[in-house]
Amino acid sequence: MCGINGFISLKNSIDSNLLVDMESKISAMNSLIAHRGPDTDGIYTNNPICFGFRRLSIIDLTDDANQPMLSYDGKIVIVFNGEIYNYIEIKKELINKGYVFKTKSDTEVIINSYLEYGYDCIHKFNGMWAFAIYDFRSNSLFCSRDRFGVKPFYYYFDNESLIFSSELKALHQATNIRKANLSKVYEYLAYGYRINDGETFLEDCFELLPGTNIVYENNQIRLHKYWALKQNPIEHDNLQSYQEKFIALFENAVKLRYRSDVPVALLLSGGLDSSSIAKVTDNLIERGELEQNKIHAFIASFPNFKYDETAIAREFIKTCKHLKLHEITIDTPQIVDDLDRIIYGLDHPVLSFNPVIHSNLMNECRKMGIKVVLNGQGSDEAFAGYDRLVSGALLLDKLLSINGNFLKEFHHLNKLNKYTKSFLLSQMLKTTLNQAYTSYLRAKYQEKIIPCLNNDFIKDNYGHYKPEFNFCLKGNNFNRYLLTQINQKMLNNILHYEDISSMLKSIEIRSPFMDYRLMEFAFSIPNELKFKNGITKVIIRDTIGKLLPDSITKNRQKIGFFNPFTEYITNDPNFKTYAFSIIRSRSFLSKKIWHPDKINKVFKNPNKYPKFSFWRVLNLEIWSRVYSINNL
Repeated sequence: MCGINGFISLKNSIDSNLLVDMESKISAMNSLIAHRGPDTDGIYTNNPICFGFRRLSIIDLTDDANQPMLSYDGKIVIVFNGEIYNYIEIKKELINKGYVFKTKSDTEVIINSYLEYGYDCIHKFNGMWAFAIYDFRSNSLFCSRDRFGVKPFYYYFDNESLIFSSELKALHQATNIRKANLSKVYEYLAYGYRINDGETFLEDCFELLPGTNIVYENNQIRLHKYWALKQNPIEHDNLQSYQEKFIALFENAVKLRYRSDVPVALLLSGGLDSSSIAKVTDNLIERGELEQNKIHAFIASFPNFKYDETAIAREFIKTCKHLKLHEITIDTPQIVDDLDRIIYGLDHPVLSFNPVIHSNLMNECRKMGIKVVLNGQGSDEAFAGYDRLVSGALLLDKLLSINGNFLKEFHHLNKLNKYTKSFLLSQMLKTTLNQAYTSYLRAKYQEKIIPCLNNDFIKDNYGHYKPEFNFCLKGNNFNRYLLTQINQKMLNNILHYEDISSMLKSIEIRSPFMDYRLMEFAFSIPNELKFKNGITKVIIRDTIGKLLPDSITKNRQKIGFFNPFTEYITNDPNFKTYAFSIIRSRSFLSKKIWHPDKINKVFKNPNKYPKFSFWRVLNLEIWSRVYSINNL
């Protein structure tokens, strides 16, 4: 796990002055993302490229595995951020084909895979990656991002050069861009998330989309989508075969993510996903299938907060022989003191206060010398964990199907999951409408942020979001809705903040549920194995879940990674003082995108506006300051 930077001249040749400028820019970019790789620093320059690298040593800790790395003949150079979990198996195949390896790293496996398979090498990889390869034989550049975009890859290009980096702040420094992408700013304030469409919050800076390559050859740049998650139903003989397949895939995904030359820890909550990973981990150790025999598990603790899950996790950990729980209490005054620095570090304005909490949790892990942690990300989106969000699409599919058992499902959601009839009917109606429009309605009438925004700002940017999901009378809305959350909306936002907040503390996050085989499996199984009778993640609960306490497996309430931000803004004097210092500042009052007087009124009466976007307003203002944005 590392940080990568690169500068490629798109001219046929470059003079010595440009070469010096390139090296200067890459050196500065390397310094700016030093947290991603505190172990070593490297720069490689050879007309027409300059590659930079910061290393966090995890696999093959020797200097031989440092980057930028060259092929055996010096004709190929790579910078690579991520992990190829199945590198050992690929390496064996390549050795059988005659390849010789000088290191034990997965980086060299990528180089030799490219030499053997060309651009198709990425189909061999099970992992998370963002890499750039320059091939001096053909004077071509090959960049790739993993299937789900777990690892970031940002880039800027014009007629003369292409610049890329693991972090947006490095591009910000290299290009001196000070203008925000106003469409992204609007989507963030109005909808709460950044639509995954390749654009970033900085004008003219882009994000390589998940499952996509950039190729520059013959003086042309092209993007190639090499993989996309989609529905692919596969009929198994019976329920048992589905369950056996899931258990095998899940255990293998967890086991692969313990491949490391440094200890691996766990992030834990009282929820099903992280607890399942923890239990499988404990069982793997018990069976002698992991080298580590003691695993540290960390949980964020919020004393006296009603959604705090520490007590559940504490009881669960007693059932595990090889796991030790560490409860990390979040310090509010420290958060306020560090907020400007944290927001600058996070690159983008983020969808909630969770990344700030996450950053504090990562800081405590780092203090204990942890370099790698596992988490449960991806399960909710693939296996329908958010019953509140998916209920509308599910009920409509049931209603449209002859044997859909609509009334039975409606009853369970109403009586057992405690959703009112009016709420469920509203979710069904919402599913039939355009998602951009429903997001606008929520922002206007529930969150009440729209009345605080400038009308011209709204008008100019409202039409930018083009939803992938559209309701269909033929049914199958449930799976298509889930895919939209993965491909276009929520998941990319979460993956971004978890990567950046962990790497700010020089920690790598690995997510077993994000194994592409598991994700493909989730969209091959019957819907009833994901959601039935108001129960989410059915196949997980009926397999690994049987090894967990009932307090976890039979809990119908999806809590998620909640934090007490609303309580901070309402009751914490330190945080309230800080918030008002922001919204009464000259910078805030001078912005044209909103009405400062209306926002001040809301902040004075937070209890009157319980769903207002307090965090998004504060986050956007602080982000605009620390990035010197001049067009808001």
